[in-house]
Amino acid sequence: MLIDEIKKDLLSFQKEKKETAVSTLRLLLSAIVNKEKDKRLKIAEANPNFSEEELIKGSVLTDEEITAVVSSEVKKRRDSIAAFEKGKRQDLAEKEKEELDI
Repeated sequence: MLIDEIKKDLLSFQKEKKETAVSTLRLLLSAIVNKEKDKRLKIAEANPNFSEEELIKGSVLTDEEITAVVSSEVKKRRDSIAAFEKGKRQDLAEKEKEELDI
């Protein structure tokens, strides 16, 4: 699955001491976990009799949903780059560009 690949890359970047890549993948994993929590909450509201196990199993994101989260994060980075360049904050724009490349 895609989530396993992201976690594997995170571990690899940690070993290589690539700080920007590590922080970027951690942010991505955090966004994925938040999306899973949102999905779990919706399932729990629709099915109040589900057990915790069923909720966890049902809230695991598919590769398509993970791809949507990644796309959302990419859009955030592009919007931030535009805003930072407009505000003449090239240093912050460069940081966002590095994260976007990762």
